[in-house]
Amino acid sequence: MMNIEITTRGFTTNQNLNNFIHEKLQKLTNFDKTISNVRVVLLKESRAEKVELIVKSNKNIYISKCYSSVFEKTIVKAVNNIITQIKKVK
Repeated sequence: MMNIEITTRGFTTNQNLNNFIHEKLQKLTNFDKTISNVRVVLLKESRAEKVELIVKSNKNIYISKCYSSVFEKTIVKAVNNIITQIKKVK
């Protein structure tokens, strides 16, 4: 089971965003079944929304930092970066 920890800085997240994050992160287990812990840091900056993903599996630690105007778009981009990293390791 994957443990997901969501941290926000400068605002509070809503249930829709939390559900979206959990849904997108579940995709990662298709690529690496040993993922045990995912840390998500959401940060609102002046004009950008930043997402930092730290994914720990038995095999490796994957880190992605992305910026975009909307959290949902940034999360998708960060998850895709992690998937690319997992594929490179395999």
